[in-house]
Amino acid sequence: MTPRTSPLVAIFNSRDEVIEAIRSALENDGFETVTARLAEIQNGTLDLVAFIKVHDPDVIVYDLPRPYENHWNFLRLMKETTSLKDRLWILTTTDKEALEAAVGASDVVEIIVGQPYGADDVVEAVHAALGSLAPE
Repeated sequence: MTPRTSPLVAIFNSRDEVIEAIRSALENDGFETVTARLAEIQNGTLDLVAFIKVHDPDVIVYDLPRPYENHWNFLRLMKETTSLKDRLWILTTTDKEALEAAVGASDVVEIIVGQPYGADDVVEAVHAALGSLAPE
């Protein structure tokens, strides 16, 4: 495997157009990306733990759609595995208040919200998570 020259970001979302917008924005900013649909993870056709082990992303951008409690519980269980425990996570959602009402406070790096949130918001959050926020 060729060594990476820039940080790798894994993008997990349920909508192809959102995955593509975030992927494009991150790659335009110099990041490498890998992507997967949430349905593939949740129905078992993609093993998230194996995917993370193979790709070893520096940051994980993970969307939490409704029903929040179900998706949060799934994510919480996944985050308990050794390969996911110490990762940098950025969660995206369209309704932070409803998410927090369903699951309480979170220990993730950041939750990006909005209807819709922009791909540039994700790029900025990735920079912040990596401790190298790009200059304005």
